[in-house]
Amino acid sequence: MLRPERFAFEGPEVPATRPVELPHTHSLAFTAPGGAQYRLLVAISPEPAPPGGFPVLVLVDGDALFPAALSAARLQAARAEVTGVGPAVIVGIGYPGAAPFDAERRRRDLLPAEGGADRFLDLIIGGILAQVERLAPIDRARLSLAGHSFGGLFALHALFTRPGLFRSHVAGSPSIWWEERAILATCERFLRSPAAADTPRLLLTVGGEEQSDSARRDPQRAERLRMARMVDNATEMARALAASGRVDCEHVVFTGENHISVVPAMLSRAVAFTLGDGAGKKDAP
Repeated sequence: MLRPERFAFEGPEVPATRPVELPHTHSLAFTAPGGAQYRLLVAISPEPAPPGGFPVLVLVDGDALFPAALSAARLQAARAEVTGVGPAVIVGIGYPGAAPFDAERRRRDLLPAEGGADRFLDLIIGGILAQVERLAPIDRARLSLAGHSFGGLFALHALFTRPGLFRSHVAGSPSIWWEERAILATCERFLRSPAAADTPRLLLTVGGEEQSDSARRDPQRAERLRMARMVDNATEMARALAASGRVDCEHVVFTGENHISVVPAMLSRAVAFTLGDGAGKKDAP
């Protein structure tokens, strides 16, 4: 057996540890008009802003999604000649506390029930982005929104109810099942409404194992997965939107990924989709 004391470090005293800091990143406290507290995580590219300002990727559930999205954005921007991803601002909207997901707050903000999602959209556009503009110039014509699960449903709600608000939308594993698939009625109203001047863009993703009744799961869990129809619901909605011609829709099923493991893959694809070459550049020749 190895004796730990034989490997004791002999040399200068090891300096005290300290928290790791993310360069060019800010953490801001934000208070909504009604008093609700938020934590904003804002990463600003050190590169010069484009003439019209930086494109912006807004992430809901920012405490959970921001670190992986920021890593993907910086890795891809470092090889712009390969990825097409350029300088940008990444905004994560989170909540005070240590949990990656605040179950109560996110339901209140992200679900269409009792006008919660609409109030949150107003807050993002009218308040949160104004706070971000104090840190860096942003291009409001190149805003993108991304979310996972309830956040994915929120992205769909934003697309269907305010199609001109964001240029690109990312609905990761959207909870289309919520309230007996009430989002389908919202989608139908969108498809019957007059078309917007600029075709909105949508990346709709899901993990291939999100509907699986794998033996690793208990029977009740497997039944909930079958009832939620995550893969089927996403596929059916993507097909309907693509066929309508009203949305530039990209649909991706990440094979082998479940509802949690799919998040990093979704975010990497979201960065390329929203910030890559041609994403929102409607004025490009």
